Amino acid sequence: MASNLDRECFGVLSGKCLGRCAIILWSALVLCDSSAFAQQRVGFVLEMHGKWSDGDAQGFLKLGQLLPGEAVLSNAAPVDDDRIVIANLHGEIIKTVRCKNGVCRECTESGACYDPIHPLPKAGESAGSVSTLLKVVLDLFVEKPERYSVHRVRGADPEAIKSEVVRLDATAVELGSLFEGKEKGRYEVQFVPISEKTKSDKKPQSFEGEINWNPGEKAALASHGLAPGLYEVRLFRGSSTTIAWILLCTGADYQHSVDSFEEFVRRTEGWGKSVTPATMQAYQRAFLEYLDLHRSRSDQ
Repeated sequence: MASNLDRECFGVLSGKCLGRCAIILWSALVLCDSSAFAQQRVGFVLEMHGKWSDGDAQGFLKLGQLLPGEAVLSNAAPVDDDRIVIANLHGEIIKTVRCKNGVCRECTESGACYDPIHPLPKAGESAGSVSTLLKVVLDLFVEKPERYSVHRVRGADPEAIKSEVVRLDATAVELGSLFEGKEKGRYEVQFVPISEKTKSDKKPQSFEGEINWNPGEKAALASHGLAPGLYEVRLFRGSSTTIAWILLCTGADYQHSVDSFEEFVRRTEGWGKSVTPATMQAYQRAFLEYLDLHRSRSDQ
């Protein structure tokens, strides 16, 4: 009988112990799940000026960096015109913060900036995988953001035009799109190869020529010495300098590259006035780099 009572008491105690263990285990799972859920990425830094953080001890944010849900953006020492723009994983802008008089405020779609900075959306509201087009660009940006920025030339801002994919024919390359809106006259044209795909000993040489531009007519330049690849194209006329990134393609690669690039450009143009034209151009340059890195062997 004593043995039966012991077994019953042990059974009761075991049941209570198991109950407590189950509660502890469930709490641990909930906490772990909540932590993992909060760490899911919901957006990335689309544009930034100034030193910003998201509360992470790893330091300041970088252009193109992915951000977790519920992160709170902050700027410890803001100056006028400091700003940060966050887009979701599909490239749609979800938050803009601007600073003035030492205070940073969140902006509405109308552009008014009066609200305090709210956390980013929860992971469940905005989580997902980064779209393929954006992922390849963000990977490039995080690695070398300075490569795609629009730099000053000799202390002055050069006139920058949108980057493009251009067909390279056997005898000439048509550059009429680069001259749209420009005055009639003679322009010096310089092609500087910037492809990182080719080995240094096999990179195309710089190429120079002249085009006598007449609005409404073609602007063909003899293509002797030009090869498919990514170039920085510079147009000079007097003290005026225009800089563009051009991806020269031949054959089937041309149409594929044009279609992909136009789709990406439509995405960047959807950002409107929330970002600067230089930011749009930087992302377009990075995507041109991606296209260049994935050209087929027949176009190399």
